[in-house]
Amino acid sequence: MTTESKLLYRPGEAQAALGVKHSKFWELVRAGSFDVRKLGRSTFITAESLRRFAESLPKSAA
Repeated sequence: MTTESKLLYRPGEAQAALGVKHSKFWELVRAGSFDVRKLGRSTFITAESLRRFAESLPKSAA
């Protein structure tokens, strides 16, 4: 499955995709920045919410 068709990411995958550390990622989760889903005891972040978050970041001036 390609990353373009992946619907859900585990927290470690989402952290890597965003390039943030563990504590910053969970700070963003607590702030409601992502759509978090549970399947049993597993936690997932939706691909769409990761995309929305990345697109909401300000563009670099450089």
